[in-house]
Amino acid sequence: MVPRRSPGVVRDAITQYLKTIKGDASINEIHQAVCEALDGEVPKSSIRSYLNLNTPDVFLRTERGRYRMVRK
Repeated sequence: MVPRRSPGVVRDAITQYLKTIKGDASINEIHQAVCEALDGEVPKSSIRSYLNLNTPDVFLRTERGRYRMVRK
């Protein structure tokens, strides 16, 4: 079973990763980076859900399964 995380922890890991890279990243790349940052498994569905809920305000879907931060 995957441990329950505090609110905002996964969000912060996703945005931190996408802010540090140039260009976009795949769901798999984001998932791997988030798991490493949080030192444990995170459901891929949590990452997909957060990305989908915050597109296009925070994230831009560059193609199927690839995202980057919106540049403001």
